[in-house]
Amino acid sequence: MNKMLFFSLFCFWTLAACRGGNSRHRNKGQDTSMITLKDVSAQADLTGVDTALFSLKTFKSVALTDVLSQVWKFEENDKLEWNELFRDSVSDPQQYPQLVLFSDHYATLNPRRGLQMGQWQLNKDTRELTIQWNRPAAGQTKYTIREIALKQLELGWSNAEGPVVIKLSAGTIVHRRPPEDPFYPANNQWRIKPSKPETAEQIRMRVKNCVHFYALFYQDNHQREETQISFSGFPTCFIWYNGGIGIEPRATLDKSWIDCFYSYEQAMQGYKLIEAELEKHALKWPEHPTSWVKQTGEVLEQLAGKL
Repeated sequence: MNKMLFFSLFCFWTLAACRGGNSRHRNKGQDTSMITLKDVSAQADLTGVDTALFSLKTFKSVALTDVLSQVWKFEENDKLEWNELFRDSVSDPQQYPQLVLFSDHYATLNPRRGLQMGQWQLNKDTRELTIQWNRPAAGQTKYTIREIALKQLELGWSNAEGPVVIKLSAGTIVHRRPPEDPFYPANNQWRIKPSKPETAEQIRMRVKNCVHFYALFYQDNHQREETQISFSGFPTCFIWYNGGIGIEPRATLDKSWIDCFYSYEQAMQGYKLIEAELEKHALKWPEHPTSWVKQTGEVLEQLAGKL
């Protein structure tokens, strides 16, 4: 029995107690928004600690469902049948495919391009991972878990051209509270085009949720200590500066952002809400920021609160 198979079987057992006496706390003054311990034999006591992110490597043993509940990045290979995962058949941009599974069984596929959201369930006996998508036309997708470890996942999948083996990788860092992840389905509903005209209040909430998404996205990148931030594939009306936020001129506004609204006219209503707040120059920027990524997330949350 190889190590990978052993681990996949081992993960079926429940998460080791993380609230016992053998716990390690961060010292005062340390950032508790993320818990990352290099010593995998250590355990963290998460009770009473306001941790936005924590590392699965913290625990001695992890349940299979907890290992699955991560941001998984598809690893590209040379097989032609993978074009539908990695390339848009119309304009041929790179898709940056990801599968994000949450501990409360919500799921998001391809949050950058080809966004789909749904719910997942696992049959531990057959190792079958089933995702039921919200869009009726999308139906459901079934994978077979071939191998799994904290950072690697290998899935079996059958498409129109036959069986495919999909390899994915993860960073083991997850949000303690799933709704604080920018890719959580509830944080992306603003991107779904409504089927009928919306009221002024509904437009305001759509814009507010858009700004909240970007606040979470910046905060998530800061907490993960990302050095490069990519906005590829996200619909936006913003211009991002190092220590500043602007709004695109209407003439060059991203069409994908306009398409988040019922019509161009309703998109302009939403645009004016953001434009009016930015023109007030009432947002407070930290005088001595330690991170422009962190401060931008905080300022965006201010903006969301004003909408």
